[in-house]
Amino acid sequence: MKAVKLALQIAAVYIGTVVGAGFASGQEVYQFFGRFGGGGFVGIGIATCLFAWWGYRLLMLGAECQAASFQDLTAHALSPWLARGVNALVIAMLFGTTAAMLAGTGALFREQLHLPYALGVLCAMAVAAVTTSFGIRGLFGANTAIVPVLCLFAAGLALVNLGNPAKRWAIFHPLAASGSLGAALLSALVYAAMNVGLSIGVLVPLGGRIRQPDALRNGAILGALGLGALLASVAVTLFAHAPDAYQYAVPMGRIAATYPRAVSVMFIAVLFGEIYSTLVGNLYGLLGERPTTRTKRFAAAGMVLCACAVFTAFGFRAIVQYGYTAFGWIALWLLTVLTIARGPLKTP
Repeated sequence: MKAVKLALQIAAVYIGTVVGAGFASGQEVYQFFGRFGGGGFVGIGIATCLFAWWGYRLLMLGAECQAASFQDLTAHALSPWLARGVNALVIAMLFGTTAAMLAGTGALFREQLHLPYALGVLCAMAVAAVTTSFGIRGLFGANTAIVPVLCLFAAGLALVNLGNPAKRWAIFHPLAASGSLGAALLSALVYAAMNVGLSIGVLVPLGGRIRQPDALRNGAILGALGLGALLASVAVTLFAHAPDAYQYAVPMGRIAATYPRAVSVMFIAVLFGEIYSTLVGNLYGLLGERPTTRTKRFAAAGMVLCACAVFTAFGFRAIVQYGYTAFGWIALWLLTVLTIARGPLKTP
């Protein structure tokens, strides 16, 4: 029973780290899958398999070298000069996605709550810094509470749309804005690489902390299946409301606004929760367990968030559209390097 609970916690952390502002808002799902129409569903299937494989590899690599942070893995798997370069790239990607999460909160406050963009950014910074001060307990707690709610919400919206005859045709015959099936598969590869690469700061030390192969394997598989189901659910909802919803930075927010007020309020709460969980995951990835006291972790998280807040001026849509694609290619190279460099890996 304990092993099952541990696998579920790992899966929740995996899902919560991947699902952030871009995913839950629908913007990321559209950019990487929705714009390819029916080919997007094939891409989701490919991405799900890659989530399971790459996620498990990172968890096990972390367990093998007893990593306290992703830097412990690169130090054991790579030559010193390459390790320094990889560390710099991972830190840059984590900074970029943290800026995207802050920008997503700003967009949420502006489009859905009609409040200042800067207020949303500040609220996200405050709650993330407080949670990060609790270390891995805060990471587990945030994701265990939020991920099930997101799954129920996304699945519920998808089922409502599938049950509507007027929407069903659009779901099963989605319009492709661009690209071919080959482009959809390449997009899925880049998407999976980006998200697993951005999760390296969480998955590696998580594997180093748990070190139970069965729990790590089952957690990676459950997390991947959950991510695939969420991607499919969001895609179904987007197709049902295309193309009008695509005009917004937070398309799922626009869709939720067409339902009773309670649905819209629930969406805002869920989206903020997912942004929050990813922020916590990114900060944990950047800081690891190195700051030894709660006060030091809070101070370090605050400094990182202030640095990331500067880049929110670029806007949420631009960061997802251009930054995430660039991160995907970098992460694909990074994962390839780590998987083929297992030979030098040794337990300290």
